[in-house]
Amino acid sequence: MRKDEILEKARAEKSDEMEQHFNDKSIFFIIIAMFLCLCLFSITRMVKDAPVEDYVATLDISIAAGHFYRYSKTKKTESLAIGICFGIAGIIFTAIYFTKFFGV
Repeated sequence: MRKDEILEKARAEKSDEMEQHFNDKSIFFIIIAMFLCLCLFSITRMVKDAPVEDYVATLDISIAAGHFYRYSKTKKTESLAIGICFGIAGIIFTAIYFTKFFGV
């Protein structure tokens, strides 16, 4: 295959590796920013004796969703295991939050 044929084929597929790399990196920085914000807000809520379980549940469920998606694409069992662990933790913290919220 000639160079121009390869380039034409790549354009037809509309899958640019550089664009995919930037998308992956942007998701990484979104997760880092979300984690830092959740930590900051959790600390400020703990100082006021307010519950922090909703923030922890949000983070756990977000991580679980990302790992379940990664498992669906790569079929790596470690992604499935991490997704299950964080999913269970997210469900537990959600239940704790709602029991405190409703005063049960």
